[in-house]
Amino acid sequence: MRWGDAIGQRGESIFYVIITRLYGRSGPLFRPQFLGDKWPTVDFIVELTNCPGRITPYFFAQVKTTSQGYTLKRRRLKVKVSKADAERLSSYPAPTYIIGIDEIEEVGYIISVEGEHDRGLSSLSTQFPIGKEVQDLLWREVTDFWIGVGTSGKTSRFVDSDWR
Repeated sequence: MRWGDAIGQRGESIFYVIITRLYGRSGPLFRPQFLGDKWPTVDFIVELTNCPGRITPYFFAQVKTTSQGYTLKRRRLKVKVSKADAERLSSYPAPTYIIGIDEIEEVGYIISVEGEHDRGLSSLSTQFPIGKEVQDLLWREVTDFWIGVGTSGKTSRFVDSDWR
């Protein structure tokens, strides 16, 4: 295994741990599922728990890990996101996020991937460290998205008429 692969795997494990931290709650707000190394662009699908209504909100996450630390000028995490990855993530009709993991300090930061991106990123904002407050805000943002989408238009031509 290459060292870069080991850092990436550690980052994925660190993300799993920090997104499922309880912060005094009786259970985690999120149920992450790693999609495997062969899945393009997306590393995790993350379901929300304890949601109102009949839908199960979820989001997609790509995890970028570094042991290189932060930029001096604005303390941004030194991870790279290609334009192609940003475009592919933003093409999903669901909430999508990039998670930057500082492998040394074992902390993570989250940014949304929405809209068009005319370039990639050479560093990631540390404005949103994944802790209790960000977990709460993320849970609300993703829930609100799926409530807005709703399921009323969910129809299929592949219906088993005996299964109702």
